[in-house]
Formats: sequence, structure tokens, C-alpha cells
Amino acid sequence: MKKIFAIALAAMMTAMSANAQFYDASKAKKEKHTLDPNEFNPSWFVNLQGGIQLPNTPGMGRLIAPTFSLNVGRNIIPLASGRLSAEWCNSRAFHEYTGEKRTFKFATYSADAMFNVTNSFGYLERPVNVFLIAGVGCNYSAMETTNASHFSPNLRLGAQVDWRVCRNLAINLEYRADNTNDQFNGRLGSDSHDWYTSILLGLSLVLPDSKPVIQKEDNSAQISALNNEINRLRAENAELRSRKPEVRVETKTVEVEKKVTERIAVLPFVFFDCGKTTISKHQALNVKAIADYMKSNKEAKVTITGYASPEGKPELNQKLSEERAKAVAKMLSDKYGIDADRITTAAGGATCDILPEADLNRVCVSVAK
Repeated sequence: MKKIFAIALAAMMTAMSANAQFYDASKAKKEKHTLDPNEFNPSWFVNLQGGIQLPNTPGMGRLIAPTFSLNVGRNIIPLASGRLSAEWCNSRAFHEYTGEKRTFKFATYSADAMFNVTNSFGYLERPVNVFLIAGVGCNYSAMETTNASHFSPNLRLGAQVDWRVCRNLAINLEYRADNTNDQFNGRLGSDSHDWYTSILLGLSLVLPDSKPVIQKEDNSAQISALNNEINRLRAENAELRSRKPEVRVETKTVEVEKKVTERIAVLPFVFFDCGKTTISKHQALNVKAIADYMKSNKEAKVTITGYASPEGKPELNQKLSEERAKAVAKMLSDKYGIDADRITTAAGGATCDILPEADLNRVCVSVAK
């Protein structure tokens, strides 16, 4: 027993030392005290454990036996995980009345629910987490029992301390108590129910989902600045359109020279979330502003050019920019009745940094002539 606790203590010190570097990158997030639960990335895990098992019946201390467990489960949300567990034990037993000693094998199969006590105080990316465990299942005895069945129902309660060594590896120490028929925990000749205790040290392979969690950024300040610039350009265009033709008189010939200015209107930008081609509710207002301009200027035609931010593959960025331009054009035609002949779409991919910040280049730019 002392050796097992010494091994567990050494594993704990090793795990916490390794995690000091692994979790250093998220220090800035920890300073915020809590994280958005939407940032939680679900993961699968496979856990192999080994330890000792001991019946809780008085006088049964000499029946301590090695036990092994294989668990497969999933961390579903910050507070809850689930697993399927299979435990094998090569136990020593004695007969209740004859005192006959035997060695027999039995297995316990259980479906367990795991509650993350640590995250109940606020979700953080911690190296150490504590779980409460409750499960139901059954036992199977490989030896002859005192009744006709080799199966017995099982109830499980327990707790686990889990140390995350790195992204894909964790060490855990688990205490569990299982309730079952006495003949399945080494006490033959009795038909009552009793508890047996297991203490296990395990190693987990953790496999986080590959799908990244998209964090939405507040770019309202940048959008406000861009809208102010658009309004300035609109005012400048209005001033150019209101200029009168210049007249020049030479002797008896009156020659009117018109300064032709190509009227170009830079309409509101439509911004998109990372990897998205759908128009959000607050960006739909900018599409309506484009439609209002087109309705007020019956002869105007608009060119809608989609762009993408530089991260990712070029071919994917090119497709995203095409679909974004088409999404704006479709809303103008379908919702606001703008003639499709007046709309042209183009795709700039991620080749043009039209705005100083990379994330703001997930945008559709509309120019009307």
C-alpha cells in the first residue's frame, strides 16, 4: 500500500511540473478568472489503470488482490464526462462456513457518469481536475457461484484526480467503491450484498476534437470607423455630382466644356465571421443600405467583390470570397428586388489587404457606378 501511494505522489509531482510549461500559454486567459464555456473543446479519452482491490467486510483484509481497468469515454461539456469501464480482478476468496480458500477471476462492467467538481467553481484550463463518479453495471464471475447465475448487478461510487501532462496525455488516481453480491467479492457461501474498494493509478490518452473553436471578436469600433469613412466618401461624391459645368467664351464662338467626372459610390462594407459565408443580423443592415442606394439611383450598377483573411489555404480563401460576394448579391435580389442585371460579383480571395487588420479582410466591398 505504501508503495502505491509513493508512486502516486511521484506521478503527481511529475505531472504538475510538466503542466507548468504546458499551461503557461493560457496564463492570460486564467487572469480573466473564467472562460466562456463555448471555448471548451470536447475530447475522447482512453484510460488504462492498475491497482489493488479489497473487500470492505471486517476481517477480509487478507483478501487484497491486484486489479486492472480499461475505460473509454468522452469529455462532453466543462462539467460532465461519461465513460464505459471494464475491470478485471484475480481475487482470493474463502468459503463463509468451511473456510476453504480459492483464487477466482471476475470482471465488472460499468457505465459511469463523471462530474467535474473543479469546473463547478468556474471554467478554466487547469492542469488538475477533480471528478465525482457514479455508475451502474454488472459483475461476471468466471468460477462457480452459490446461485444459478454468474452475473450480479453492480453500483459504483468514487472520485478521481486527473493531472493533464500535455495536450494528449494525463495521469489519474482513482478511488472507487462497488456494491455487489458477496460471492463476487471473495466471500463464498453468503448471498448478501457488500462493498469492495479499489484504488487505481492510470494513464489516459486524450484526443481533443479537431474542429477548432471559433472565438468571436468585438470589431464594433473598426466597423464604426469604416462607416464614418464611407459617409465622408458619400459626401464627397455628392459634392462632385452637384458641380456645374464650366463655360468658356472665345470671341464669337461659345464653347461649353463639361468636366466629366465618373461617379463612383463606395457603399457600406459587409463583414463576415471567420470561415463563414452567411450574413449576420447586424451586417444585414449594411446590405439594406446598399439596396436603398440602388433604389434611389435607378441607373446605377454595383460591383460586389468578396475578400478573405490570409489564414488558411488559398483555394479555400478564393472559394470563401466568391461565396460571400454571391451571398450579398442574392440578398439584394431576393429580399430587396434589385435587378440581377445591375449586380456584378467578383472574388479577391486573400490576395488583397484592403484593410490594415487581417481579420477585417473577411468582407464584401460594394462599388456603384
